[in-house]
Amino acid sequence: MVDTSKLEQSSELCVGALSQAVIDDIAIYEQLRDKEPKILALTAELRMDTKFILMDLCTSFLAMCKAKEAYACRYHIKNLEAGIQEAYKLLFNYGKSQRYTVWKKIGSTLSEEPVSYWSEQGKLMADYQDITSKLTGLAGDEEDKQHRDITYHYDADMRQVYEYTVASNSMEDASKKLIAVMDVLGNMTTFCDDVENCLRKNGTDTTVDVDNQNIDDSLHLSLIQYLNENKDLPIVLGDILKDVKPIDDYAHQMDVFSKMKGMTDERHIDLPEIDNVFTMLNLYMTVLFMRADMAAITKSFLLSKTSGEAMLNMRRYIITITAAFGHLYGYSIDEKNRSIWQSVLKMISDGDRDLLAKAAVIEDFLGKVVLKADMDLRTSYVHLLNNQNHKTNIPTIISQLRQQNPMIEMQKVNLMLQIIKRVMDFMQELMTKLAKQAHESNEKSMAALREQMLKVKAVAENDKCPDILKDKILEIIGMVQGCMGLQL
Repeated sequence: MVDTSKLEQSSELCVGALSQAVIDDIAIYEQLRDKEPKILALTAELRMDTKFILMDLCTSFLAMCKAKEAYACRYHIKNLEAGIQEAYKLLFNYGKSQRYTVWKKIGSTLSEEPVSYWSEQGKLMADYQDITSKLTGLAGDEEDKQHRDITYHYDADMRQVYEYTVASNSMEDASKKLIAVMDVLGNMTTFCDDVENCLRKNGTDTTVDVDNQNIDDSLHLSLIQYLNENKDLPIVLGDILKDVKPIDDYAHQMDVFSKMKGMTDERHIDLPEIDNVFTMLNLYMTVLFMRADMAAITKSFLLSKTSGEAMLNMRRYIITITAAFGHLYGYSIDEKNRSIWQSVLKMISDGDRDLLAKAAVIEDFLGKVVLKADMDLRTSYVHLLNNQNHKTNIPTIISQLRQQNPMIEMQKVNLMLQIIKRVMDFMQELMTKLAKQAHESNEKSMAALREQMLKVKAVAENDKCPDILKDKILEIIGMVQGCMGLQL
């Protein structure tokens, strides 16, 4: 069994120490990346990448440990697992893309160099293969990749998100996964040391002078102190995270309507009202998850103890809110056309002036808070590996984090939560109307079916009807009554 408290202490020390170290490593990497020998630039890049990965995963782990609410804990477990998938893509990736990764380049460079150049080439290559074997063990399977996508982008069917969230309940398993990654990253750091020692033995100067770029932690930590002392925001966030039972309720209702939809589809009964209610339940459940996720990550930011932890929680906050609002309203024209909001608008009756007027007000708010600049920032924050040029994205992420103004982001929190609440209230009102229409439509359909069944029953009860046919007809009627709850 993992000692979670010790791992939490180690993670705090790690995040505190590495935030400055990563900045120093970026400066070293930028000096070396275009110089010879290439292996030295590659080890500098690997050091930078592994330190950021470790700091990022430890931040998610700390957030998980600090979470008092079950939902928040599960949210951070999902982020930790998604972070491991992103880390693997940066270090080793999949398929043909592997050849672009820093770890693969190091292996190729080692094997291509003349044997005489490396005094310990045999040991280095053996160590490289051993670490590669451990690294591939972190790759995960297709389900892990799907979970990563669900965490960062939600899903078309929110029951999958719900099931994954419910299953993400083991801090023990999360701790074991983090330890496994720490082990590989530690081995990589030792490997970098060995490579650089070997270079020095062969007369290569590995020293690099960099300007000291200290982190100014005053803004993040001062803001956190102010918001916690004010107490209003922590109370709002806590209330949201305690009130997540509706997610369970709507998941249950989705199952019920899914069965109803299956029965009507099987019998070729066209009931668009039931389809609409099922769609609305799915959309509403998405918004419930968004609201809870925003509360969970914002609360983690308020619990940060160091500037490094605060910055990385702010990164996760940006990723979460942009995923939420991209799904809810959309940043691009294509996203807007596929958004929850467009799906909701299509269900409003043209003659319902009250709902149309309310929708116009909400849409005006959404248009003002959904900015393309936020989406561009999210793209660079999510991916540790730049998918266009196949290079590490760590220097860009750190640069943007250092430029980020947390005061501006925290000012948006209340506004965004209020907008989501207005959307939820609006969807509830629309859902009530759709449910009423579905009930009325269902009543009409049942009445029509009852009338048909009575006619069929009358045929069976006719004296001229053969006994074999009569028994078969009555058996079918009995099945219909049992399946549909029909009373004749």
